Amino acid sequence: MPRQSRKRKILQSSDQIESAPREKIRINKTGLLGNGGSVDLFANPAVFLGHFDAPGPANPDSGIDSGSAEDSDGQEQKKPAWFDEDDQGIEVGEALAVQGRRLPAGGINDSRNKYSHLLEHKFEAIAGTPTWARLGKAKAEVSDSEDEDDEIFHTVGFINKTRRTTLPAGSLEFKQVKDLNCETYTEGPFINSVEFHPTSSVGLVAGNKGVATLFAVDGKKNNKLHSVAFEGFPIMCAKFVKNGEEAILGSNRKHIFVYDLIEARSVRYNLPSGMTQCKKFTVSPDSKYFAVAGKWGDVHLLSAASKEKIITLKQDSEVTALEFNSTGSMLFAHSDTSEVTIFDINMRRVKHKFSDEGCLQGSAVAAASSNQFLACGSAQGVVNLYGMEDVLQSNLPKPRRSIFNLTTSISGLKFNSSSEILALTSTDIKNSAKLFHVASGTVFKNFPAFQSKLGHLNCINFTPGSGFLALGNRQSVVSLFRLKHFKNY
Repeated sequence: MPRQSRKRKILQSSDQIESAPREKIRINKTGLLGNGGSVDLFANPAVFLGHFDAPGPANPDSGIDSGSAEDSDGQEQKKPAWFDEDDQGIEVGEALAVQGRRLPAGGINDSRNKYSHLLEHKFEAIAGTPTWARLGKAKAEVSDSEDEDDEIFHTVGFINKTRRTTLPAGSLEFKQVKDLNCETYTEGPFINSVEFHPTSSVGLVAGNKGVATLFAVDGKKNNKLHSVAFEGFPIMCAKFVKNGEEAILGSNRKHIFVYDLIEARSVRYNLPSGMTQCKKFTVSPDSKYFAVAGKWGDVHLLSAASKEKIITLKQDSEVTALEFNSTGSMLFAHSDTSEVTIFDINMRRVKHKFSDEGCLQGSAVAAASSNQFLACGSAQGVVNLYGMEDVLQSNLPKPRRSIFNLTTSISGLKFNSSSEILALTSTDIKNSAKLFHVASGTVFKNFPAFQSKLGHLNCINFTPGSGFLALGNRQSVVSLFRLKHFKNY
């Protein structure tokens, strides 16, 4: 077939977007940021999608084999199950001309090279070669002398289950690695949100400059994958939804942005009537809902799919923190008094209320994924750890533990994936972070390390398998720590 007559469907580039289905939705004309060391993402969504479906890039000393077309026994090389001659006929210059894009000249980007080879090269640069794609290659044996720090890289991508052992109390074995945003430092100075992709080793960093950046999390390079900037939109909160296919970005504006990671584009949604901002929100574990803290005790429950408001729930005082339980059936709301309200999401009404012991003004709340514990933080620097059944049955529950290690307002509370660690931070004083061992009721005495320079901490998060801990501060830095007890990302 002559090349001129060939009809092909060309996907939109990352800064273009199809018409929105509603008048109140407007497309954001975002600026895609990049620098010499960043990885360009193509308009072809298969490339970007491939990164989230495949394991993370192999490190030189990670023990992951490099892949070969022929196995060690000299067996016959396997052939691809499918081959498209049309794809093979397209050159780089032709594809870029149709898409209206430019790439640095020379090398793999040469206009006479095959476009399919360029896409292959970019995919492998970002995601590495998946194990299933190593035709005929036997699984490599891991050397006994391999660095224990690299064990985590065998389980990035979709999280693998490993034999579980109990985390010991006392001292925590950890190592500070490269800052998560070491290739940019452009999201802040206030880093307001650090989120981790639920199935792939990818981190999202967002801050008050209106910049959101995706990074490949490995602790060694933490390569930048993509950045998107929103003019006049300081990002106050960001969360992954739809199993990591989208990210919701909220601010103190009357609209939000939803960034589609697969299509590499963003869509603007005006907030429903009665809502003036979306700077504090949380997403249910099943990604069905997200709850937004409003004014005068309002809690707006929205559909994560349509971004439409479902109902406005109400508590007696201002909402200072929100958290869903592990099943998404309950929503906990702390207040600027000592009262914590528990909403039944299925019935969409108040289920129960209780008073946080010793609290004058609530500031943070966190629920354990095991559904056993609820932690409440106050502006007085105290964190109370409750049994979940206690707060559901009593109006004046007694905390199982009270943590007095911080002396200023608690700004961040987060349980790790195994519910063995409760992380707590305060913004008011530099280096105010503690890791609490839940089973023993003690803090790890060696964290943070002596003379650590963490700065004024603004947010905290664990990776899905607790292999890494991230701390975002008010000086544009996201410090990253490798927790050696946990082998999964």
